[in-house]
Amino acid sequence: MERKRWETALRCLEIAVHPNTSDEEIVAAVRGFQRTAGETPLTELCREFAGAPGHLLSRLDQLNRANLALRRKIDDVEAERVAAVRDLQAAEQRTREVDSELLAAEHRADIAEQRLAEFQGAYGRISGGLRGENDDLRRALDEARRNLAQPIHEPIRPFQTALNAALQRSEPSPGVPAVAYNRPWTA
Repeated sequence: MERKRWETALRCLEIAVHPNTSDEEIVAAVRGFQRTAGETPLTELCREFAGAPGHLLSRLDQLNRANLALRRKIDDVEAERVAAVRDLQAAEQRTREVDSELLAAEHRADIAEQRLAEFQGAYGRISGGLRGENDDLRRALDEARRNLAQPIHEPIRPFQTALNAALQRSEPSPGVPAVAYNRPWTA
């Protein structure tokens, strides 16, 4: 009796998985299986009808091993993905740091460029002033050379001459020592 009930449950599943079954028929077949099989798991039904439970168990073990191998592969791939995400985040952080350093370097370059322009302006002003001074000094040197090329005359010392003449006219007082009047006066 039990076997007949399970056969009916399996026929319901067969109808549910048939390619030409409509959606409503699939739902009805699955519900029929649930009512007929009750709480009995599908693996137990399969063992009962296969007659060779060792063959089904070995197939089930094989599938379990394949399932575990796939889970390990999934875990490995997930670990690689997590490591790749960490590496990507580290690369993004380094990119932000490099961007900050680049902005700071550009700022320093702008300041250096501004200082260079200021220096060049100051250099131009100073060199222009020095050129002017150099030209003035050359003119003065040329004038001095021209003056040296002219004959030199004895300089006239009008004050000393007037002083000597005045001293010669005055007579020394008694009690005042005589002074040599021929010596030039020096301060």
